[in-house]
Amino acid sequence: MGSASLSHSNPGPHERAHPRTVMQGRRRRKDWSCSLIVASLVGAFGSSFLYGYNLSVVNAPTPYIKAFYNESWERRHGHPIDSDTLTLLWSVTVSIFAIGGLVGTFLVKVIGKFLGRKNTLLVNNGFGIFAALLMACSLPAGALEMLIVGRFIMGVDGGIALSALPMYLSEISPKEVRGSLGQVTAIFICVGVFAGQLLGLPELLGKGRRIWGF
Repeated sequence: MGSASLSHSNPGPHERAHPRTVMQGRRRRKDWSCSLIVASLVGAFGSSFLYGYNLSVVNAPTPYIKAFYNESWERRHGHPIDSDTLTLLWSVTVSIFAIGGLVGTFLVKVIGKFLGRKNTLLVNNGFGIFAALLMACSLPAGALEMLIVGRFIMGVDGGIALSALPMYLSEISPKEVRGSLGQVTAIFICVGVFAGQLLGLPELLGKGRRIWGF
Protein backbone atom coordinates (compact mmCIF):
# COMPACT_ATOMS: atom_id res chain seq x y z
CA MET A 1 0.00 0.00 0.00
CA GLY A 2 2.83 2.36 0.89
CA SER A 3 4.72 1.50 -2.26
CA ALA A 4 1.61 2.09 -4.36
CA SER A 5 1.06 5.52 -2.87
CA LEU A 6 4.77 6.27 -3.34
CA SER A 7 4.60 5.41 -7.02
CA HIS A 8 1.64 7.71 -7.48
CA SER A 9 3.29 10.58 -5.65
CA ASN A 10 6.57 10.30 -7.60
CA PRO A 11 5.85 10.57 -11.36
CA GLY A 12 8.31 9.24 -13.88
CA PRO A 13 10.92 11.37 -15.70
CA HIS A 14 8.74 11.72 -18.80
CA GLU A 15 5.85 13.02 -16.74
CA ARG A 16 8.09 15.50 -14.96
CA ALA A 17 9.36 16.87 -18.30
CA HIS A 18 5.89 17.38 -19.68
CA PRO A 19 5.18 20.80 -18.04
CA ARG A 20 8.53 22.08 -19.31
CA THR A 21 7.65 21.02 -22.86
CA VAL A 22 4.33 22.80 -22.62
CA MET A 23 6.09 25.91 -21.37
CA GLN A 24 8.56 25.84 -24.24
CA GLY A 25 5.71 25.54 -26.74
CA ARG A 26 3.97 28.50 -25.18
CA ARG A 27 7.22 30.48 -25.29
CA ARG A 28 7.65 29.69 -28.98
CA ARG A 29 4.14 30.89 -29.73
CA LYS A 30 4.82 34.02 -27.70
CA ASP A 31 8.00 34.72 -29.69
CA TRP A 32 6.02 34.82 -32.95
CA SER A 33 3.39 37.25 -31.76
CA CYS A 34 0.91 38.85 -34.13
CA SER A 35 2.21 42.36 -33.45
CA LEU A 36 5.78 41.27 -34.23
CA ILE A 37 4.77 39.73 -37.56
CA VAL A 38 2.68 42.75 -38.56
CA ALA A 39 5.44 45.20 -37.61
CA SER A 40 8.06 43.28 -39.59
CA LEU A 41 5.87 42.90 -42.70
CA VAL A 42 4.71 46.52 -42.72
CA GLY A 43 8.24 47.77 -42.12
CA ALA A 44 9.64 45.61 -44.91
CA PHE A 45 6.86 46.56 -47.35
CA GLY A 46 7.53 50.27 -46.87
CA SER A 47 11.31 49.87 -47.03
CA SER A 48 13.00 46.92 -48.75
CA PHE A 49 10.04 46.30 -51.09
CA LEU A 50 10.35 49.83 -52.50
CA TYR A 51 14.07 49.35 -52.96
CA GLY A 52 13.59 46.16 -54.99
CA TYR A 53 10.73 47.70 -56.97
CA ASN A 54 12.65 50.79 -58.03
CA LEU A 55 15.69 48.66 -58.78
CA SER A 56 13.90 46.91 -61.65
CA VAL A 57 10.98 49.12 -62.63
CA VAL A 58 12.93 51.12 -65.25
CA ASN A 59 13.88 48.08 -67.33
CA ALA A 60 10.65 47.42 -69.23
CA PRO A 61 9.67 51.03 -70.16
CA THR A 62 13.18 51.90 -71.41
CA PRO A 63 12.07 52.76 -75.01
CA TYR A 64 9.30 55.04 -73.75
CA ILE A 65 11.60 56.86 -71.31
CA LYS A 66 14.18 57.42 -74.03
CA ALA A 67 11.45 58.75 -76.33
CA PHE A 68 10.37 61.10 -73.55
CA TYR A 69 13.96 62.34 -73.20
CA ASN A 70 14.12 62.95 -76.95
CA GLU A 71 10.83 64.89 -76.95
CA SER A 72 11.89 67.04 -74.00
CA TRP A 73 15.27 67.78 -75.58
CA GLU A 74 13.73 68.66 -78.95
CA ARG A 75 11.17 70.93 -77.31
CA ARG A 76 13.89 72.91 -75.58
CA HIS A 77 16.68 72.96 -78.15
CA GLY A 78 14.80 72.64 -81.42
CA HIS A 79 16.57 69.49 -82.61
CA PRO A 80 16.54 65.80 -81.61
CA ILE A 81 18.99 64.56 -79.04
CA ASP A 82 22.07 62.77 -80.35
CA SER A 83 22.64 59.15 -79.43
CA ASP A 84 25.66 59.77 -77.20
CA THR A 85 23.83 62.32 -75.07
CA LEU A 86 20.79 60.05 -74.86
CA THR A 87 22.96 57.16 -73.70
CA LEU A 88 24.60 59.40 -71.12
CA LEU A 89 21.26 60.61 -69.75
CA TRP A 90 19.91 57.09 -69.58
CA SER A 91 23.04 55.85 -67.81
CA VAL A 92 22.72 58.65 -65.28
CA THR A 93 19.04 57.83 -64.75
CA VAL A 94 19.79 54.20 -63.95
CA SER A 95 22.99 54.63 -61.94
CA ILE A 96 21.93 57.64 -59.87
CA PHE A 97 19.67 55.35 -57.86
CA ALA A 98 22.76 53.59 -56.50
CA ILE A 99 24.45 56.94 -55.78
CA GLY A 100 21.39 57.99 -53.79
CA GLY A 101 21.60 54.72 -51.88
CA LEU A 102 25.20 55.51 -50.94
CA VAL A 103 24.14 58.92 -49.64
CA GLY A 104 21.30 57.30 -47.70
CA THR A 105 23.66 54.93 -45.90
CA PHE A 106 25.69 57.90 -44.67
CA LEU A 107 22.56 59.77 -43.56
CA VAL A 108 21.05 56.91 -41.59
CA LYS A 109 23.59 57.19 -38.78
CA VAL A 110 22.83 60.87 -38.23
CA ILE A 111 19.06 60.48 -38.51
CA GLY A 112 18.94 57.31 -36.44
CA LYS A 113 20.95 58.87 -33.64
CA PHE A 114 18.34 61.58 -33.07
CA LEU A 115 15.12 59.82 -34.07
CA GLY A 116 15.71 56.14 -33.34
CA ARG A 117 15.15 53.21 -35.69
CA LYS A 118 11.35 53.27 -35.83
CA ASN A 119 11.02 57.02 -36.37
CA THR A 120 13.80 56.89 -38.96
CA LEU A 121 11.76 54.44 -41.01
CA LEU A 122 8.66 56.61 -40.62
CA VAL A 123 10.47 59.80 -41.66
CA ASN A 124 12.08 57.93 -44.53
CA ASN A 125 8.64 57.47 -46.08
CA GLY A 126 8.68 61.19 -46.80
CA PHE A 127 11.65 60.68 -49.15
CA GLY A 128 9.77 57.91 -50.93
CA ILE A 129 6.57 59.95 -51.35
CA PHE A 130 8.44 63.02 -52.59
CA ALA A 131 10.45 60.94 -55.06
CA ALA A 132 7.32 59.20 -56.35
CA LEU A 133 5.60 62.55 -56.94
CA LEU A 134 8.62 63.89 -58.82
CA MET A 135 8.83 60.86 -61.11
CA ALA A 136 5.07 60.76 -61.72
CA CYS A 137 4.92 64.48 -62.56
CA SER A 138 7.98 64.45 -64.83
CA LEU A 139 5.99 63.23 -67.83
CA PRO A 140 3.14 65.82 -67.63
CA ALA A 141 5.67 68.58 -66.91
CA GLY A 142 7.98 67.49 -69.72
CA ALA A 143 11.01 67.76 -67.43
CA LEU A 144 13.50 64.91 -67.63
CA GLU A 145 15.40 66.38 -64.68
CA MET A 146 12.48 65.58 -62.39
CA LEU A 147 12.77 61.90 -63.25
CA ILE A 148 16.52 61.86 -62.58
CA VAL A 149 16.20 63.77 -59.30
CA GLY A 150 13.31 61.50 -58.29
CA ARG A 151 15.46 58.44 -58.89
CA PHE A 152 18.21 59.96 -56.75
CA ILE A 153 15.86 60.70 -53.84
CA MET A 154 14.36 57.23 -54.12
CA GLY A 155 17.89 55.87 -53.86
CA VAL A 156 18.37 57.86 -50.66
CA ASP A 157 15.15 56.28 -49.39
CA GLY A 158 16.45 52.82 -50.24
CA GLY A 159 19.83 53.40 -48.61
CA ILE A 160 18.23 54.56 -45.36
CA ALA A 161 15.70 51.72 -45.41
CA LEU A 162 18.20 48.93 -45.98
CA SER A 163 20.36 50.23 -43.13
CA ALA A 164 17.63 51.02 -40.57
CA LEU A 165 15.23 48.12 -41.19
CA PRO A 166 17.55 45.24 -40.15
CA MET A 167 18.51 47.13 -36.98
CA TYR A 168 14.85 47.79 -36.20
CA LEU A 169 13.88 44.14 -36.73
CA SER A 170 16.73 42.92 -34.53
CA GLU A 171 15.63 45.29 -31.76
CA ILE A 172 11.97 44.26 -31.68
CA SER A 173 12.47 40.51 -32.13
CA PRO A 174 13.37 37.99 -29.41
CA LYS A 175 16.75 36.35 -29.79
CA GLU A 176 15.16 32.97 -30.56
CA VAL A 177 13.61 34.24 -33.82
CA ARG A 178 16.03 37.05 -34.66
CA GLY A 179 17.76 35.14 -37.44
CA SER A 180 14.52 34.06 -39.09
CA LEU A 181 13.05 37.55 -38.91
CA GLY A 182 16.19 39.01 -40.45
CA GLN A 183 15.37 37.24 -43.71
CA VAL A 184 12.32 39.46 -44.20
CA THR A 185 14.48 42.23 -45.68
CA ALA A 186 15.97 40.02 -48.40
CA ILE A 187 12.62 38.37 -49.17
CA PHE A 188 10.85 41.67 -49.72
CA ILE A 189 13.67 42.95 -51.95
CA CYS A 190 13.09 39.94 -54.21
CA VAL A 191 9.32 40.49 -54.10
CA GLY A 192 9.84 44.15 -55.04
CA VAL A 193 12.07 43.24 -58.00
CA PHE A 194 9.44 40.78 -59.19
CA ALA A 195 6.65 43.35 -58.81
CA GLY A 196 8.65 45.93 -60.78
CA GLN A 197 9.23 43.51 -63.65
CA LEU A 198 5.60 42.38 -63.58
CA LEU A 199 4.09 45.87 -63.66
CA GLY A 200 6.49 46.82 -66.46
CA LEU A 201 5.00 44.26 -68.83
CA PRO A 202 3.30 45.74 -71.92
CA GLU A 203 -0.01 44.17 -70.90
CA LEU A 204 0.02 46.16 -67.65
CA LEU A 205 1.59 49.57 -66.95
CA GLY A 206 4.38 49.27 -69.51
CA LYS A 207 2.13 49.75 -72.52
CA GLY A 208 1.84 53.20 -74.05
CA ARG A 209 3.86 56.36 -73.78
CA ARG A 210 1.54 58.16 -71.38
CA ILE A 211 1.21 55.71 -68.53
CA TRP A 212 4.76 54.46 -67.94
CA GLY A 213 5.32 57.21 -65.37
CA PHE A 214 2.80 55.64 -63.03
